[in-house]
Amino acid sequence: MSIRNETQLSSGFILLCGVLLLSACTGRTTPFYILEPKAKVADVTSVKVNLVKSKPSNTIAYQSEYPKNYIVQKGDTLWDISSQFLRDPWYWPEIWFKNPQIKNPHLIYPGDILTIVYIEGQKRVQIQQRGEDGKIHLSGSGIQIVKLSPRIRSKPIDASIPSIPIVSIRHLLSRPIVIAEAVLKNSAYVISSMNNNLANSTGDTLYVRKLDTSLGNGRYQLLRPNKPLKDPITDELLGYEALYVGETKLLRRGDPTTLLVTSSVREILQYDRIIPLDNIDFARDFFPKPPVQPVRGEIISLVDAISQLARYQTVSLNLGQRDGIETGNLLRIKHVGSVIQDIEEEDPDFRVKLPDEAVGFVMVVRTFEKMSYGMVMEADRPISIKDYVESP
Repeated sequence: MSIRNETQLSSGFILLCGVLLLSACTGRTTPFYILEPKAKVADVTSVKVNLVKSKPSNTIAYQSEYPKNYIVQKGDTLWDISSQFLRDPWYWPEIWFKNPQIKNPHLIYPGDILTIVYIEGQKRVQIQQRGEDGKIHLSGSGIQIVKLSPRIRSKPIDASIPSIPIVSIRHLLSRPIVIAEAVLKNSAYVISSMNNNLANSTGDTLYVRKLDTSLGNGRYQLLRPNKPLKDPITDELLGYEALYVGETKLLRRGDPTTLLVTSSVREILQYDRIIPLDNIDFARDFFPKPPVQPVRGEIISLVDAISQLARYQTVSLNLGQRDGIETGNLLRIKHVGSVIQDIEEEDPDFRVKLPDEAVGFVMVVRTFEKMSYGMVMEADRPISIKDYVESP
């Protein structure tokens, strides 16, 4: 081969390489990846990076329209008041700003004026004026307060606004309406009465077997086992629901013991149970809060209802102290979606499960080891025993 041909061949080869290189840089190629085994932990080197922490977003949602000033009314509860300001009333403790200059700033009384203020750029609610410290005048420009001469004022705690309607659950808090199986078997019972009545009431004298008079202060409650409470999922016996019958006081020790009926709400029958009077001291100021950990439970009975109940009525739940449930825990009530047929499908047995829907909230008001009682705080539709509860 001549020198000229070799030179032309070399030039052509160089030109071809240049074209291929240019094509590789400008043309679109199909991506590919090389998979390599994961590096061992010992081969990874940690590198510290200075990151600027962003301020957490505010998850508290106010109502689209809320009052700039609110005058507390007699009969209000903290739940009602917080619902005026917040979409989720259980966030009230997060937005409540305690006035340091007011004695007992966490207590709110009828006539107090609540107002929206900004603390460090965040909206908060605080007491602008105590109700008895000024006269309230309504005008076109808003609320005006005329200050009166200073004076000492004292009000009992019971006059303050409660967290929820205590009267609706007083019987749940002051009476032990759930009896454990072991307690039921070992409890004292009515064997007869002085007049051998089939049914007794207030003023009658009862004879009671196996009563330990060293317990209690000489006053005892009458209860009647009503029905067993079972977990609908595991069929575990959670306890026995008890009907409150009345109260008695000790007349004479012994076996049988002699008791005088001091009050009764229904007839007293043979073998009704006797237990020491439960003087439980319930709180007025507990406020709803979500459980510490996520939970899901079932409604196992409706208290004082047959098939459905509504706001401020009570339910029993298969969640108790062993599940981490505490007084004040708020749970969302959900209705199980129906399973219906879809006739547009070829398979005649084809079924569609409709979504579960949130229908309200229940707040735990008294807990036991294996179960608890709750008050329905909100209900968009009647609550039934087929509904269930979960963390909000």
